[in-house]
Amino acid sequence: MDPAQVIDLTGSSDTEDCVTMKHTKIKAIGDYIRHRVAGPHHTETIRVEDLALSEPSTVLCTKQTQLYLTARDRGWACGYRNCQMLISSLIPLPILNTVPQVNELQQMLEQAWHAGFDRDGCTQLGRVVNTRKWIGATEVYCILAHLGVRARIVDFHRATGANGTHPALFAWIVEYFTCGASKDSSARFTDKHPLYLQHQGHSRTVVGVEMADEGVCVLVFDPDVPVAQTPSRFLLSHTKHARQYQIVYVDSEPNSQAQIPKVISSTRIP
Repeated sequence: MDPAQVIDLTGSSDTEDCVTMKHTKIKAIGDYIRHRVAGPHHTETIRVEDLALSEPSTVLCTKQTQLYLTARDRGWACGYRNCQMLISSLIPLPILNTVPQVNELQQMLEQAWHAGFDRDGCTQLGRVVNTRKWIGATEVYCILAHLGVRARIVDFHRATGANGTHPALFAWIVEYFTCGASKDSSARFTDKHPLYLQHQGHSRTVVGVEMADEGVCVLVFDPDVPVAQTPSRFLLSHTKHARQYQIVYVDSEPNSQAQIPKVISSTRIP
């Protein structure tokens, strides 16, 4: 993907509500949030303590999460890039020490299908290696299963609030990051893995939440959007732009494929 133009999370022009981010790979979230490629031999980084996350009640995922941005694959590879971010929080794995490239993720997906995972998805998509076919939540589940990681899918299949918004989605995300999480000395980073967030036509990675008197912002990294000094702030009002959302989250530490269901199911809320 070529570097994207600055857009907000929902594709609308509410830029005051949504601060955005930029370009190829970002280092670990605990060290850098920005790795802006301004030319072939120049990079610029901003350390996490310099981020414009002013709210004291900001809670983030594990420090080892790496943020990835689309380069020449903009328009079709967001699912793979978000999958890379999730996998980075799990490294090292018993069979993997580095985050796979997009073509390697495509191979892993086909290998998972050949092992019997999500036969319906396999039939629908067919071959994905060396293609620009989009992937979604079920394909991310299969890639993680191939790596021996048990994931689960939560389906927020309809709006639960006024004006088509999804407060149940926000409540679930806040509970995920704040309940039972171990925090570091800064009380900002936790041991939680990031979340894969899918809606029609696009996906993003949820890296935390920001809670203020005015309400809750879900902090999201979009691999298609140029880097700014903060993650995008996804507001409840933004959720009205999609009818349905899905979340993929890591349910257990790496184990074996044999213990992971091959037929994918989801938890529907409400």
